[in-house]
Amino acid sequence: MTGTAALWRSLAEKSPLCTLLAVLVLSASLVQAQSTAPRGFGEQLNRLMDGGIDSLAVDGLGTISAVQFDAPDWAFFNAHEREGLEDGHVPLHRFRPLVTEDVVELRDRLAVVLLHERQGWKVRLATFTREGQPIQSFLLHDRYGYLYEKNHRAYSLDDPVHYNEAEGTFDFYQLMYGYEPIPTLEQPSQDPVEHQSFHQVAVNGEGFIELRYSETTGKRMFHRSKEPPIQHEVEFHELSLFTLHHAGEPESALWPETHLTHGDMDSHDTIAIPLSYGADWQRRSFFLKPRDSYSIANVAQRHENVMTFPGDGTTCELTEWKRYTSPWSDLHGEEGFFQTETLNPGDDARFLSYTEEELQAAFAAVCGSGDVLPGSPEPSPRHARVVVERVVIRIQFEGPYGSGLKYLILHIPHSC
Repeated sequence: MTGTAALWRSLAEKSPLCTLLAVLVLSASLVQAQSTAPRGFGEQLNRLMDGGIDSLAVDGLGTISAVQFDAPDWAFFNAHEREGLEDGHVPLHRFRPLVTEDVVELRDRLAVVLLHERQGWKVRLATFTREGQPIQSFLLHDRYGYLYEKNHRAYSLDDPVHYNEAEGTFDFYQLMYGYEPIPTLEQPSQDPVEHQSFHQVAVNGEGFIELRYSETTGKRMFHRSKEPPIQHEVEFHELSLFTLHHAGEPESALWPETHLTHGDMDSHDTIAIPLSYGADWQRRSFFLKPRDSYSIANVAQRHENVMTFPGDGTTCELTEWKRYTSPWSDLHGEEGFFQTETLNPGDDARFLSYTEEELQAAFAAVCGSGDVLPGSPEPSPRHARVVVERVVIRIQFEGPYGSGLKYLILHIPHSC
C-alpha cells in the first residue's frame, strides 16, 4: 500500500472530518503530478511526449529572458516588445500549458518549445534545461497596429510560425504596412508594404537563440522576391492593356502572351486570347494605359455561355447555338487599375430555353448522331453541360476623333 493510500485509510477511520482532509490531500497530490515544479520538469516532458499527460504547465517556472537583436530595422519592433517585458524577462504565467505540438526538440540537456500567450496571439520560441530552468526566449510571432498602420512578425498570415527542418531554423518576415495603395504599373503590388525583411533564428548547443540570417525583401507581403514583375501587353492603336507576373509565377498573369496586337488584316477593334486550361480569370488585375490625347471613358465586362457535351478526353461544343450573353457590368477602376468580376452563383450555368428535340438536332448537326451505348466515352446529348465559353472586356475611349470601343476576348477552354 502506498503512503498516500495508507494516510487515506487511517484518516477515514477516525472521523468524517478526517475523510474530507484525506480527499483534499489526495487531490493536491494529483494536481502536483501535473504541475511543473522544476525538479520534475524533464520527467514530465517525457510523459507529455509519451502521451502520459495531456499538457504541461509552465507558470510555476518563474520568468524567462527575452532576447532581442540589435539591427536598424528592428528598433521599432524591439521598442514595442519591451513595453510588455519586466526587466528584460517575460513572466511564464502569461502562457498556456505546453501540448505535444509545442515541443520542437528534446536534446540531452535542454528542451526547445513554443510558448503561446493565454490572452492574445504572441508566440515565443523558448529554451529550458531538462531540470526546468528557463534559458532564453524570442518573440517569433506578433501583430499590432491601428487603422493606418499594421505591423507583423510572422511567416505568413495563414502560417505565422514556420520551422525550416532542412536548415533547423525558424523563418519569419518582419514588416510594416499601411493603407492599401492603388497599384500602378511601376508599383503593381497590392501589398502596401513600407518596409519588410526576412530572417532565420536557431537554437545553439547551449540553448541560446541566434540570428542566423537576415535580408531585406521586395514590396510583396511575405515574399522574398526583389525582381520587378514581367509585363504582358495587349496593344491597340489608342490604348494598351497590361497584366503582370512575378518571377517563377507565370500563372499570376491574366493572359500568357507577353505582347499581342492585331495583324494588318485583322479587326483593329478586337483581340482574342485563348487562356490556358484551368486558368483563373475571375478577380484578376489588369491595367489600362491610353495613348497621348486619349482617355478611358468606361470599362465593362460580360460573359457568354454555351452548351457542351464532355466525353472521355474529347468535348463537343455548340458555340453557335443559343449562346447566352450576360448584361454588361461596369468595372470601376482607379487610376488605370481594374479587376475582372467574379460571377454570381449560377451565372455560369445560365442558358436560353430549349426543347429536347432542339437539343438533339443541334447535337447531331455538330457532334454526330449521339447514338452511343450508355457508359461510352464519346460525347452524348444525354450529358449536356453549360459552361462559360468566353469573357469580353469592353473599353470605351475618347480621343481626338471622338469616342470608340475596343474589345478584349478571353476564351475559356474546358478540355485539355
